[in-house]
Amino acid sequence: MRIFYLAALILLVVLLGAGSALGANSQIVFYLFIFIMGVGLAFYAHWFKKFAEKVNALMPLIESDPDAYIVETEKLLQGKNPSNIRAMLTMNISVAYIEKGDFKTALEKMKTIHGGALKKANNSIYFLNYTYILIHLGENAQAMDIIKKYKKKFLSLPMGGNLPRLIAFVQIFELMQEGKWDIATEQLKISRENWPDRVTGVDFSFLEEQLEQHTAQAVIQE
Repeated sequence: MRIFYLAALILLVVLLGAGSALGANSQIVFYLFIFIMGVGLAFYAHWFKKFAEKVNALMPLIESDPDAYIVETEKLLQGKNPSNIRAMLTMNISVAYIEKGDFKTALEKMKTIHGGALKKANNSIYFLNYTYILIHLGENAQAMDIIKKYKKKFLSLPMGGNLPRLIAFVQIFELMQEGKWDIATEQLKISRENWPDRVTGVDFSFLEEQLEQHTAQAVIQE
């Protein structure tokens, strides 16, 4: 797309020069430029529609066949895509590695996403997934730093897909880190009742194991 806009800019400069030479016919040059831009935008809209269809068709594979998803999405990344699209695809690949239980590679993928590539809600989702990965890698202090910084943004996200589960997971983890084990236990029970099945990118069994370890240690200390 950057190449397209650069070409359009160069064409505009050329046409403006031609318009100056043509004088009274400069209006024709202007409308010619508008027409060419319209054709270019129509071509991009058609390309983007086809590309989006490919991306959406692959999404179910994240959970059912993460290896296949990774392979096919890596192919899409080989093209000349805008930075925000590349960032979203890379984040989805990271989620696929989460599904495989490979949190180290998931983190490596997240780190390749350049700052500023994701805006607004997508930026918050990026840090929400990043936090989830850090928690599973035992990087609790770093995870808590992100939670404190982005907590309000997490809670303001549109509650669709697996976001409610992911936010609940992070909130329960935060309660555990703050030593609020009774509240964490209650919230974990509610989450299990609301979402009994494991869904893409969210596995409450990890928190249940943490809770069991805490309970066992408390019994020993008594």
